Amino acid sequence: MAEGYADLGMFLDALAELDAIAPESRDKPEVLAARVPIYAKLEKWELMQTVARRLVIGEPEHVEWIVSLAYATRRTETIEAAKTMLLDAVERHPSAAILHYNLACYECQLGQIEVAKARLGHAFRLDANLRALALEDEDLERLWDSLG
Repeated sequence: MAEGYADLGMFLDALAELDAIAPESRDKPEVLAARVPIYAKLEKWELMQTVARRLVIGEPEHVEWIVSLAYATRRTETIEAAKTMLLDAVERHPSAAILHYNLACYECQLGQIEVAKARLGHAFRLDANLRALALEDEDLERLWDSLG
């Protein structure tokens, strides 16, 4: 039910559904995972960071939790702190295209356009489907501007 509310943009109702789950089940990965995008939409960065950190600890092989943690950390701390997390993660998951993609975004935001280009190129080689995402990503605007 919570995901249905979230799909409709009813994020507070979705959270209410998740809060109504029995206490012994609230820490299950699937329940925590449902909270992450809701907190992101509500810009509840500290809550997102806390939940994503718990998911990273419980499921370290799932790079999407690392990306979520970095995304929240970028907003609660700094882009540099988020970048450090991703650099550490890419050492453990070198073929995870989404890690390279997000590093490209952070490098671009930090003004490191050449590094961003290289990271983005590597991400595209790992997963060509990221090209469409990149064209719409505001974090990469400086990179696109540098080409034009």
